[in-house]
Amino acid sequence: MNNYAIARVFSRIADLMEIQGENAFKIRAYRNAAQTMQEMTESLEVLAERGELQNIPGVGEAIAAKTRDIIATGTCDLYERLKEQVPESLIEVLHLPGFGPKKIQAVWRELGIRNLAELEDAAQSHRLQGIGGLGEKSEAKLLEAIIAHRRRLLRRPIGVALPYAEGLIRALQASGTAAQVSLAGSLRRRQDTVGNIDLAAAATQPAAVLDAFGTLGEATRVIERDEEHAVIETANGMHASLWVSSRERFPVLLQRRTGSRQHNEQLLEHAAGQGLSLESLELSQPAAEEEPDAAVYRALGLPWIAPELREGHGEIEAARTGKLPRLIEVDDIRGALHAHSTWSDGAAPIARMAEAAHAAGYAFHGNTDHSKNLAIARGLDEERLRLQMAEIDALNATFTDGFRVLKGIECDILPDGSLDLPLELLNELDVVVASVHVNQKQDLETMTQRILRALESGVVDILAHPTGRILGTRDPYAVDMDRVMDAALANRVALEINAFPDRLDLNEEYARQAKERGIPISINPDAHRPEHLQMIRWGISQARRAWLEPEDVINTWSLDRLLEWLHHR
Repeated sequence: MNNYAIARVFSRIADLMEIQGENAFKIRAYRNAAQTMQEMTESLEVLAERGELQNIPGVGEAIAAKTRDIIATGTCDLYERLKEQVPESLIEVLHLPGFGPKKIQAVWRELGIRNLAELEDAAQSHRLQGIGGLGEKSEAKLLEAIIAHRRRLLRRPIGVALPYAEGLIRALQASGTAAQVSLAGSLRRRQDTVGNIDLAAAATQPAAVLDAFGTLGEATRVIERDEEHAVIETANGMHASLWVSSRERFPVLLQRRTGSRQHNEQLLEHAAGQGLSLESLELSQPAAEEEPDAAVYRALGLPWIAPELREGHGEIEAARTGKLPRLIEVDDIRGALHAHSTWSDGAAPIARMAEAAHAAGYAFHGNTDHSKNLAIARGLDEERLRLQMAEIDALNATFTDGFRVLKGIECDILPDGSLDLPLELLNELDVVVASVHVNQKQDLETMTQRILRALESGVVDILAHPTGRILGTRDPYAVDMDRVMDAALANRVALEINAFPDRLDLNEEYARQAKERGIPISINPDAHRPEHLQMIRWGISQARRAWLEPEDVINTWSLDRLLEWLHHR
């Protein structure tokens, strides 16, 4: 059992519990465990053998015991019991926006519907009306949601696909058949969603590597195979392709298979202009710290172009003229400005979140719990916010090296564009993050005016997850981002790249437009527990695809400079 397969069991346990209407805290515990396990690079099996499962953040004895059972048998008693109580095929229905557990239970118990296809058939034949509060309009909306859901399934969020691909690489490396294995394709370019997994390998015996690839534990079947290439279907339903070459030609293979098509076509044009071809290049040995395909670009008289830039959007001309950006890196970040604690829906007190930020070498940590409108997240009203502000003041007095917890709030933008707390109180905070959480079905003009009013309030510093999308689950709401960016620039509001891997909102197109307009960006993990601070890496990938440099991102600034900018209002 690899990490992804173990995490998948816990994710499905959470889904089945949600359909049953189980306690939200239990559900969140299993979801958090699944997320953490999926992203781990160290083998859960090895940790179990060493008795160290409980060292994993969010894994107590109960989840550790279930993990040991899953490693040994592929399942656990709780998972099997839940599958007896709830059809597992209903999980796909749970992922439809606006079709929650109560409606799922109603259509299952009253109509015997057990999967998405049966639900679609019932909606098309108008058998859902009167069930679980459903009517003619909700049937029509449901059919639209099913179409959108199937469209989204064609591509997987990077937060799902990348850890899974990294697990495939580790398994292939463990086979001992390849000298080198690397990500390729859209995953290496860090696209926010991908259609399949692409890998490249160097080996003296390609057949041995391809044999190993086809017999990995995650390979359910071999779809295609020739002397240098194989495609498998994986246990998570994705297709994974592996290309193999000699060690000498591996740089060319990796460059070609990383893409994109537009980038490769432009690179070939550049090579042809010099009377060269990629196949005839004389490659120098890459330095130890270099990516293998740096040798290809060097042989063409170009600096190495980071994979995130390889989309055919002017990067080759920028490389030729010495104008490639110095892309932002994880180490440039000096603190998060969007994070939660147990005051609202976070899993750790402010002090623990601050300790994790301090231990990460950050200079500041923005605590931004939800405001009162988000009652489901135990949002703060005026009285509780003032109590929290006093707690943060006391906490800051304990730091002697200049580290600071910033007093903040994630304030709901209400349906009419007003803010969820008094402007006078918001003006006392260090940082105000404004967000749309409810009434996301408003039409384009209403939603745009709603956000514009909030940005023009004079107290908002950051517009969080500006388009509201959730990858693989929810499309962006209707909003005129051109006008939003105009207002952000005019009112000195930063736009967020929310680094949580199922959001990654802004997308790279809007983030690059913001950079070109001079609008600052804030990259934030939207952390709800200490280990979530590490999710900043997903947002950094998105920022790099947008050509962002450290100077473009307010989280890279010194504390003094940041506070001066935040307090301009």
